[in-house]
Formats: sequence, C-alpha cells, structure tokens
Amino acid sequence: MSQFNKKLEKAQSRQKRIYILSGLVVTSIFLLVAVLLIYSRGTRVEVMPLEAGNLATISTIDSFSFNAGNVVYSLAGNPVINVSSPGFKDATETIGSIYLGKNFPLELSELPGHLVINILGDKNSLLKTSWKINGRVTTRSAMLDLELEAGTYTININNPFFLPKELTVEIKRHEKTKLQIALQPVNGRLKVFSRPVGAEVFLNEKLLGKTPLENSQNGGVYSLRITADNYVDSIDKFEITHANSKLKRSYHLARIQARIIPKLTPKGGRLIVNGSLSKGPIFLSTNVEHQLIYMKHGYYPSTKKIKFLSDQEKEISFQLKPEFGKVIISSLPPATIWINNKDYGNNAITVSLPAVTQQIVFKKKGHRSVSKTINPTSKFLQKVSAKLLTEYQARLQEAPRELTIQNAIKLKLFIKPGHLKMGAPRSEKGQRANEFQKKIKLTKSFYASIFEITNGQYGKFKPSLKKSLGADNIPVTSIDWNEAASFCNWLSKNEGLQFFYKIENGRVNGFNKNTDGYRLLSEAEWEWLSRMAGKIKQTTFSWGNEMIIPPNAANIADEGAKGKMTFYVPNYNDGYLSAAPVGSFKKEPSGLYDIAGNVSEWVHDIYSIMPPMEDTISENPLGAESGPSHVVKGANFRSGSITILRPSYREGLTTGRDDVGFRVGRYLYGGKNE
Repeated sequence: MSQFNKKLEKAQSRQKRIYILSGLVVTSIFLLVAVLLIYSRGTRVEVMPLEAGNLATISTIDSFSFNAGNVVYSLAGNPVINVSSPGFKDATETIGSIYLGKNFPLELSELPGHLVINILGDKNSLLKTSWKINGRVTTRSAMLDLELEAGTYTININNPFFLPKELTVEIKRHEKTKLQIALQPVNGRLKVFSRPVGAEVFLNEKLLGKTPLENSQNGGVYSLRITADNYVDSIDKFEITHANSKLKRSYHLARIQARIIPKLTPKGGRLIVNGSLSKGPIFLSTNVEHQLIYMKHGYYPSTKKIKFLSDQEKEISFQLKPEFGKVIISSLPPATIWINNKDYGNNAITVSLPAVTQQIVFKKKGHRSVSKTINPTSKFLQKVSAKLLTEYQARLQEAPRELTIQNAIKLKLFIKPGHLKMGAPRSEKGQRANEFQKKIKLTKSFYASIFEITNGQYGKFKPSLKKSLGADNIPVTSIDWNEAASFCNWLSKNEGLQFFYKIENGRVNGFNKNTDGYRLLSEAEWEWLSRMAGKIKQTTFSWGNEMIIPPNAANIADEGAKGKMTFYVPNYNDGYLSAAPVGSFKKEPSGLYDIAGNVSEWVHDIYSIMPPMEDTISENPLGAESGPSHVVKGANFRSGSITILRPSYREGLTTGRDDVGFRVGRYLYGGKNE
C-alpha cells in the first residue's frame, strides 16, 4: 500500500470516530432533556381522607405512564391510575391536563357496614313490622337486613301487636352488625257478650268460658267461636293491637234452621214466609211457629202454619183454587167484543172471567178499535164500556192544534170550519164583477200555515236559488203557481204523505182531493180564514167591517207610498215600503199572520169568471183540475184601494209577481168523508 493510501485510510478512520462521538453526544443530550421534561411533569396524587391516604396503593394502568410512590409520570397523554385502600372503595381516575405536574386530589368512598336485626316471636305477626331509620320509613318486614354508611343510627321498630321500640346502633365500615331483640307484647282486654247468655266462647279453639266474660290477651290475630245448643255457631276474627287494645264483641246467635221444600200449584206465584217474600231456599228456625202464604193473581191465596222441632227437611204443598169475577161489557155504538182474541159477539154481555189480566178489544168497521185491560175479582161486579170513534174522530182527537214541521213551518188546525158566503154583493163599495156570491160549506178539517212561506224555507227546496231570494224571513215571491205546488209535494214527500198534486215535467195536470198531502189553500178556505175564522159573524175586511184600518193591522200602501203608488191609505203608517218579515204585524182573529197584507197569495183554485148556480151550496170546493190561470187572493204592500183591501177581491195570474207569495195547508184526514 502506498504512503498516500495509508494517509487516506487513516483520515477516513479519524473522520468516522468523529461522527460516532458526535452522535453519542447528541443522543445523550436528547435523553437528558427528555428525562428532565418527564420529571418536571410528575403529578403528586393526594388521597383523602387522610386515613385512606396513609394506606393507599397507587398504580398506573395505561402504557405511557409510571409512578414512583404517589407521584405519577406520563410519557404522553393523560395518565390513568387505580387507587385502593383498606376499608374504602377502589377508584380508577384519569388525571386531567390541568393537574399534570401539580397535585391531583382524589377522595375515596368508605365501604358500607351491614346491619341485620332479627325479632324473636311468631313470624306471621312480625310480617306487619315497619322500620324507620333516622325517621325515614324503609320497609315492612319481619327482619331488617341492609347496608348503611358508617355512623350512628336511630332505629324505630313498630308492630301493631307489640309496644313500639327504639334502638341506637353504631355502624362501622365494612363490618357486619347483627342484633336479635324481643318486643314487649300489647296487653289487651277482650269482653264477649251473646244472646242467648251462657254461650261457650272458644278463642283459637281453646275454651275461655261462657258469656258474658272478660279476658286478658296479648296483641295478635285471633279466631273466636261462640256456640250454644240449638243455635248456629258464630265465628269471628279480630286483632288486638296497641292502637285498639280493648275490644267488646256482641253476638246474636241464630237458631238452628230446618229446610222447607215447597211444592206449588200453579207455579209462578208468590210465597210469603213470615211476612217476607221468599226468593230462594227456605230455612226456618226450630221451636218457633211460622206462617207461609202462597198467592197468585187469579187464584184464592192459601195459608199454612208450621213448627219444627229439629233441623229436619220438610215438603210443604200448596194447591190454589182459581178465582172468577163477573164483568159487564158494552160499547157505544155497539161493536164486536173480543176477549183474549176470542169473539164474544156484538151485544152487551155479562161474563164470568178468571181473576187474571184480561184483554178486551172493541171492533167496528169504520171505527178506531179500542183496547182495554181488566183484572176481574170475586169481591165485586165490574163494568167495562167503551166509546168508539170513527177514524176521522180519532185522528181529530189526537191531532195537535198547532204543530211545527220541517223547515220550521208552523201550522194551525181548523176543525170543520162551517159555512161562508163568498164574494160580495153589487152594492158593496169596491166590489168587482168577478166576486160572485156563493154559499160555501167547509166540512173537512184542515191545517193552514200560520205565516207565509219565507225565502229561507223555499231555499231549502231550491238550494240553487237561495242566494238570489233575499232575506230568510221575508215572504218568497216571484215564483209561479206550479213552483208553489211543487213545493207542496216536496213537503209531502219529506213528511211521508201522499202527493196532492199530479205533476209531470214541472207542471200540474191534476190533483187528488182525497189525500192529506200538502197543498195550497183553496180560495174558499182562504176567504173563510180572512172573514170568518175566530169571529162570531162574517166580516167585510180581515180586521172587521170598519173601513178605517186599525194600527199595526197589515203591511199595505200607507203614507210612505204617497207619490209612489196610484192608491195609498192616508193617515196609516206600517213602517214598510216593501215586503216585511213574516209575523211583523198583529195576529189576526184566525190566529194567522199577514192574511190582510204583506204579499198577495196564490191559492189552489183555477181562476174562473163563470157565475155559480143560484141557491146551491158548494161543499169543500177545489175548482177545476186545469186551466190557464190561478186565483191570487189578498192585499199586499202595494195595495191602497178599498177594492183590493177586501178579502173578497180576487184576480187571476199565469206567472209569478214580486208581490205574490203563498202559504200551505193540508187536510187533517185524507178520506172521502169525515
């Protein structure tokens, strides 16, 4: 090797040693800094209480921490430690960052002590023991077994059969305290009385003596039995407690009873035993007389008296005799008499009937049957009579004089109105040529609506028109006669009545005068209501015969119509220029409203100017079944002349008008004759 190479190798070796030495120096410095850093972050763990800290054992349980005694060092993160000390619960805690390098306080909890208290005595009685610890109720049991923190405790023991007891107990941690105590029994007094006197008294099946007696007993639950010859034992249970230590018991013993088996003919009656109704098995006391009565409606009662000498079982038989009573039965007019669905003929009869409820029915063609019940008796003669009504008479008797139907339409019943002279003589002021005088006889009772039909009522029939009709309480107007008739049929449909009008494609082509369906009032009915109803004599006007209109009599053309109407009534003010709400004016003698005014009214009849035959009486006239126009009756808010204000005024219209409305009616009875 050349001298140069040797020098070069020597230089390289020296350079290598320098690098190694430098690395060792740097590593030593790093380790020194790390050790100084770790020891500068040592955390002292202070375990409390002092007694626990003196014996505490500390260990780290994570990979980056260690401890030297009670100082904990952490290489990274927050150390997790476990601390244990005799008599205290172990604790595992994480030391937070704020405690690193400082003191970390840790308090250990004491281990509890164990207290067991047993009471000497009967376990069943001790189950009702209640326990209090320092005034707090803990449990109800025969013994106390629980863990408590170390300390001094006041124990209260309360059992209803013993005197209360209080204890003071010292509990040490992690130690068991076991006590066994005896409670002092309650000293009770028991008094026992009985009827009869001298009954034997057994307490818990041990003979105490005979009544009356007084005895001392400790607290507890007892069974008492009272027994005497020929009497049923009486058994009782009671408790003697410190809250109720003095007891008084009285017993009324029942006699030993015998059982009665009744045989009753006929069945279904009532058996009275010593004045009380028997409802189940019958047991009667011995050596006492008893009275039994068996009775059934329709039979004579039977009475028996019995006495039993022992607790025997005995059969008692009753055989009742049927009872009959005489009854006289008749009717007016004579009718067929049916008794319990058996025909007895159509003459008055005298019959002997069983003294049970009898159903008697009187039947006669064309009349409403009458049913009556009777209970015949042998004690006296009875009479049963009946007055039969025709179907019409019966319906009339049942019919309400006023009623309210659908849509709040109120109706009033007019019974067989009677005679009327329609129209007016030529001499009457305001008379028109079409007001023919004719004699009318109204024999069919009918209902008439008390008020004119309103917008609200008509709107329920034609909901599509409701918004255009106006206020609900104003009379409906501007509808034609066929629409008014259709409204009547709609009412009949809703009431379950037969239609009065025959309608096809919205037009009336006839009517059935024998139905009780709703319709427009006839012209004769309307004029009778205005001129005759509620009056002694027929009048010229609705209010009477005087031309001067009484105040608040009707809505007509008054002073307010001056200059607006051709005719008006001077010195009269009704407060309305157009139709008024129905019922705004005084009730008329008929009991209806607004016959004299407000709006004119469609009636049922075809308008005709054919004079009637002289000296004829029209009975319940309804006019022809078809014609080009119909009659409108009555004045309205535009009426101001004598001619129109008279109820005999009539006109014929084919279409509706804004001052024409209507009211409805119907026959009470739909038959041909009433």
